Amino acid sequence: MGIPTTIGRFAVKEQASGWGTAETSFANANFVEAQIVVPTPTQSTVQAEVMRASYFAPTRLAGGKGPTEVSLTMPLHGFSTDAPTTYPAEHPDSLLLRSALGGSVLFGYATDVTGGSNDELTVTSAEAAICGLAVMAPMAVSGDYSIGWVKDKTTTTYTMQRKWALDAAGADQTPDSAGTVYGSNSIALTATQPTPFTLEWLGSTANVSFRFFDCVVTSATITLNAREQPTLAVTVRAANWTNVGSGGAPSAAALTNRPQMPVVMSDNGARVVDAAAEQKAGSVSIAITSNVADELNYDAPQGIARFVVTKRLVETTIVAPAAASSASNLDNPASLLAPGAAGGALQIDAGTTPGRAFSALIPSGQIKELQALGDSNSLVSVTSVLECAIYSGDTTDGSTGVVMNTPFRLAFL
Repeated sequence: MGIPTTIGRFAVKEQASGWGTAETSFANANFVEAQIVVPTPTQSTVQAEVMRASYFAPTRLAGGKGPTEVSLTMPLHGFSTDAPTTYPAEHPDSLLLRSALGGSVLFGYATDVTGGSNDELTVTSAEAAICGLAVMAPMAVSGDYSIGWVKDKTTTTYTMQRKWALDAAGADQTPDSAGTVYGSNSIALTATQPTPFTLEWLGSTANVSFRFFDCVVTSATITLNAREQPTLAVTVRAANWTNVGSGGAPSAAALTNRPQMPVVMSDNGARVVDAAAEQKAGSVSIAITSNVADELNYDAPQGIARFVVTKRLVETTIVAPAAASSASNLDNPASLLAPGAAGGALQIDAGTTPGRAFSALIPSGQIKELQALGDSNSLVSVTSVLECAIYSGDTTDGSTGVVMNTPFRLAFL
C-alpha cells in the first residue's frame, strides 16, 4: 500500500538540553500547521578516486548526517483563540522567527489603562521594562484596538513610535480611559546566538517518523498581501537527524490556541504607517536571512557541534499603487528615493484582535535601492526596499531590555 503525502504532522520544540540532544516528546502546543512537504534526510558520502584494475566503483564510505534543509510554508498564526488574560505565550510561529532574529520578550499585559493622546497611552502603574515593546490598547470612541510600539516611558506615560490607528472617518483616535492593554511577544533583531530546536515529522503510516534536531532557521519570509491571508515561509537547517521508524500515523487533533491570522485589509486592522500618515500598500514582504557557519568538532556525534550565526539581515519590500497627487515617500512616481535615503520609522500592522494580531516595526528605515516603477493589476506601482539602519531613539526612566533600541522588531499580540 502506498503512503499518502497529504496526511501527517510537523512539530517544533526548543531543545531543553541544548545542542546535541533531540527532544522526543511533543504536545499540541508544538504542532505546526504547514503546507504539504516531504523532508529528505541527507548524509554525506565519501569516495576516494583511486587507481583500480578496471572501471568498477571504488569503496564508498558513509559520511556525517546533515546538514539537512527543510522548507515549511504556513498561514501566520496567533497564539490565543480567546482574548488573553496574561502575558502572551510563545507558539511555533514565534519560536521559528526568534530562531531567525535572535531575541524576544513576552510582556506588557495590564488592566490599568487611564487614557492618553493620539500617540500616547497612560496607565496607573507603569511597567518598568516596557520601552521598545509593542502593546495593543482599546480606543475610546470606536471601541477598536490599535497597536503601538513604545518609544518612550516617562513615569506612567508611554509614547508610541507612531500614532494610534485612525478611525473610519480618517480622524485621530485616543485610548479609552479604562480597559485592558494587551502585551506582546516582541521578537527583535539581535546578536544573540540561537537555541537549537527539534523538528519532528510524522507520516501517515506508523513507520514514517523522523526527527531533525540541532535545528536553526536560516531564512524566514512573512508575506502580507492585501485581501490575502498572511503567510510565513521558513528554511530550517538541521545538523543531525534520526529515523525513529515507528510512532507515525498521528491521531487527528485540532490545534489549540492557534488561530490563523485574518485576511489583510483595513477592516481587520491592517495598515502601513510612517512619519507622515497611514500609507497605501498593496503588498508587504519581510525577508529575514540568518547566515550560519558549521562549527566542526570531533566531539559532535556527526561532526557538526552547532551552527554559529555570522550575519543577520532584514529587508522589507513594499509595493504601493502610485499616487497622481498627495503622494508620500512610498507612492510618489515623480520623486523616486535613491539608495541610502532615510525612510524613517515604518510600522506595519496585520490584525488587531487580541490573541491573533501582528505588527512589525522598522524604527529607522533606509532605502536599499532606487525605488522601482512597475505594473500592478494594470496600475502603475512604486516598489520600495527598506533596510534596517542603526537606531537609538528609545528612551526610558525604567529598565532596558533585549528589544529596546533594536533595528527591527516583530510582535504577536
